[in-house]
Amino acid sequence: MKRLLTCSPLAVALALAGCDGTATAPPLRPSFDAGGGQGLNLRAGGFGDGSLGAWKSQQGLPDTKGNGNFALYLQKLTTTATNAAGFAVISGVAGQSFSDLSLSWLRRGDGHCGAGAPRWNVGVKGGTIGADYTVFLGCSHAEHSPTASTDWTSDAFSPTYIATTQLTTVLGFSADEAADIEAGTITSLAIIFDEGTDAGPDLTGFVFLDNITVNTKTWTSPGDNGT
Repeated sequence: MKRLLTCSPLAVALALAGCDGTATAPPLRPSFDAGGGQGLNLRAGGFGDGSLGAWKSQQGLPDTKGNGNFALYLQKLTTTATNAAGFAVISGVAGQSFSDLSLSWLRRGDGHCGAGAPRWNVGVKGGTIGADYTVFLGCSHAEHSPTASTDWTSDAFSPTYIATTQLTTVLGFSADEAADIEAGTITSLAIIFDEGTDAGPDLTGFVFLDNITVNTKTWTSPGDNGT
C-alpha cells in the first residue's frame, strides 16, 4: 500500500498491493501514472468485467458550462475480488506539494461509499527519506457534509485532515513515513472504484460523483478539462 506501482500513461497495470486501511480491499489494485495534456484533465475509463468510468448527462447537478448536468459515473458490477475497476485519472498535478493537496467531490445518495471505493489514489515522492508511496483516501473515511440538495453529500479531504487523521491513524504509516509524505510532491492522482456488488451494505456496485475538486480546480462536466 505504501509504494507507488508504475504503469503506462492512462493505461491500467494490475499489480499486487495491500490496502491495510481498506476493510473490503481486493487482492489486486490498479495504479496509474500522471498522464499528460495541457492544464488539468480528468479522463475516465474502466477495465475488466462489468466495469466502467464515464461522464453521464442529466445525472448530476447543474454544470458550469452548458445544460448537460453531467455526473461522473463509476461502476463495478461484479465481485470485489474480480480484477476490474472504473477509474478517472487526473493529469497536470505532478510536481505539486502533497501538503497543500485538498480533494473533494459530491456523491449521489443512491451509490456506494466504502472504505476503499470510490477512493483517491495519490502517488507521492517523499521529500525527506525520498521513498515512493501510494496514499489511499477512501470514501467512508472522508469528512462528510450535507449539501443544498438532499440527494448529494460532500466527501472531502482537507490538507489538515489528511495530515492529522489519514496518514497514521487510518492508513498506518509510521511517523517518519508520514513526515516524508507531507514533505513530498505528487507524482500521480486518480479516482478508483473497485469494490463490487458484494461490498455492503448497499451492494450497488456503482456511484455518481459531481463537482470533483482538486485544490482550486473543479470538474462539473468533461468540458472543464484543460482550464
